[in-house]
This record gives sequence, structure tokens and C-alpha cells, in this order.
Amino acid sequence: MNTEINTIFCLVSRQPLANVLPVLMFKPKNVILFATPEEKKCADNLEKLFRAKKIITIRKDGLDAYDYIGFKNIVKQELLKQKNMTILNVTAGTKLMALAAYEVFKEKKKPIIYCNTERNQIIHLSPYIYTEPLKLELTIEDYLKSHGYKVVQTGSQTVRREYFELFEILESKNLLKKFSNYLDFYRRNQGWQNKAFKTYVDKKDKIFTFQRTTTGNFLYVNDYKIKLEDDEFLKGKWLEYFTYYLLIKKGLNPELGVKITYENNVENEIDVIFLKNHQLHLISCKSGKQSDVNKSIYEIETLRNIAGGTYGKAFLLTTNPLNLKIKQRAEALHVKTLTFENLNIKELIDG
Repeated sequence: MNTEINTIFCLVSRQPLANVLPVLMFKPKNVILFATPEEKKCADNLEKLFRAKKIITIRKDGLDAYDYIGFKNIVKQELLKQKNMTILNVTAGTKLMALAAYEVFKEKKKPIIYCNTERNQIIHLSPYIYTEPLKLELTIEDYLKSHGYKVVQTGSQTVRREYFELFEILESKNLLKKFSNYLDFYRRNQGWQNKAFKTYVDKKDKIFTFQRTTTGNFLYVNDYKIKLEDDEFLKGKWLEYFTYYLLIKKGLNPELGVKITYENNVENEIDVIFLKNHQLHLISCKSGKQSDVNKSIYEIETLRNIAGGTYGKAFLLTTNPLNLKIKQRAEALHVKTLTFENLNIKELIDG
């Protein structure tokens, strides 16, 4: 579609990306949101996002989703006000709303589009039928904002290049599983002793050594030495860093340690987030033995809620196998469980 679009009519539903993707792709001057009382909050979120993008946003609220004639007349009246290029995005809304709006635009020979996220394309339904690929810049912040979430902090800037060097060595020498086991033993024994070790050696293979000195904390992998800024890396943060490292290697732009809030100011933190084909992927990383089953299940439910609808994908990545209760709960919530030992990065990227 080469002609500059002035206005897009959007039918609001609880799948905001159905409207966000076409609007951010075509960059209209105006957007008109048609919403039922049940979808007012969804319309609020869309309005905030579009206004932040300098798009004039007009609201048509309180509509009866099942009043076919009434809704058709409202769409017709709004279309008559438009003097420049106006299109209808028929992807969202109820079936009756979509059908009513479709008939109005079809009668007036005005453009109608459908956003097909499964194939990452826009389908033009009228006046001519053809497809074009979705091409737009969608940020993680845009995605979350469309669902009503606000990003308050990210931890990607804390990732040190030395961690990537460590992971490259572990991968090249096939030491990842042994490294994971070593850290499990370290945490378990440190808790049993109830004190911080000054030195902790891998007793079996003598590959790994941790030393706490007056100049800092150091981890040795044979002759390779890395300085650790804090104990969080050893306590489990390393798995988040490793996942982040794998995604960076695949050319993606993940964010690490993303803290978000909703309207009730309840804060949640997601270990790793990235976008691929305009879908949000959320990963919770758990190293060591899963001792608190209820906490793990709660975190899985949080993942699913934030991922939302058909557009998000959620993953639980662990270093050790999960018990049956957690796996069943995750499966019921459409959260995919992955085990570090048999991890195929393609599973994370393609879901």
C-alpha cells in the first residue's frame, strides 16, 4: 500500500497486537478505536501507546457488540467524516462488529486489512486481495505497554563481556553441565556450613575453583580466571546470563532482568525477554533443585499472564528436571518447560 494512510479504524479486543502491528507499520495520522464497555481498559492501553507515538487517537466507547445495525450505522457515520485515505483493520472485535464494519467499507469500496500474525503478514481484503509482509519496529516496551505494563528497570547493562568469554570456554570444552553441577554443590555446601567459603574446589574433576580474596572474588576454569562482581552469579544468575548470551549469539536483542509494573503497582521481574516476529518470548531461569513447588507454579502463572493471548510465548528453563506437578501445571498454562542439559536454542527462538 503506497498511498499515505490518514486514518485507521480499529476494533478493540483483548488481543492488542492485532491493532498495534498494523498501526505501527502504516503510521497513520489518526486512529479511531471502537470499543465495548468490556474492552475499555484495552482501549485505554492502546490509546496511551498510540498517543506516545504522536498518533491522534479518537475513542468510540460503550458500544454494543451485538447490536449489528447500530454498530454498522456508527461506523458509517464516522467513515463519512473522513476526507482522506481511511482503512479498516478487521482483525479484532467481535465477529458481528467485524462483519458490520466490513460491510460498510466494502459498500464504499474502501480498503480493508487483516493482520495475520501466524504468517507475519497483512492481508488486504478490499478493494483488491493481496498480501504484504509485516514490516515495523516493535520494541519490548511497546509490546508491554499495549498490554498495560510499564517497564521500570532492565539489567542488560550489568552483563559483562567476561561472562561471554567464560561461556565460550565452557561451550568449547563441553563443560556446561559440569559447571552447573559445580555451582549446585557450591550453593548446597555453603548453606550447610552457614558461612561463605574463601575457597571452594571442584573435588571430583579439579576443573573449577572459587576464591574469595581481599581484592575480589575469582572463579577459575583450569587456568582461565574471571573476577566476579558479586555472589549472585554463583547463586543462579549465571543461567540468566547464559541464556542472554545464547540469544545475543543468534542476532536477537534480548533484555535481562526486566522489572515491570501493572496499574496496581505490583512489580514483577522477568529473567529474560526478547521479541521475534513481533512475538514476545518470556523466559524464567531456575538453577539448582526446585524445592519450593508452589513458588515455581506461581511464577509460571505470572509468565503466562504477562505473555498474554496468542501473541506471547512463555518458557521455564531449569538446570535440573522438574517434578511432575510443576510440569503438568506449566503444560496446562501453555508454558513450555526446557532443561538446560538438553537445551536446543532453536526451541527458545521458535517455541
